[in-house]
Amino acid sequence: LRFALSSCGSWRTVDDEFDHHQFYVYMINYFEHPPTSTAKVSVENLLIWWNRQIFSPCNVSSYSPQIAAQYSVANTSAKR
Repeated sequence: LRFALSSCGSWRTVDDEFDHHQFYVYMINYFEHPPTSTAKVSVENLLIWWNRQIFSPCNVSSYSPQIAAQYSVANTSAKR
């Protein structure tokens, strides 16, 4: 969204002073390791809301975290 609203002619990992990769890392860390118990509740509520929007309310009753280490994305990140 930031790129679409900017005046840049092409996408770059670092756009002026904004580092898209670092932003991605911050977002993943926030969702996987919320800094406070209040943030953890907010993340859980956000994920419930998001899943209900995407998968419909009848298919999502509550949020139950997955074991992220077993997925290919986690394995790819660990290799870096």
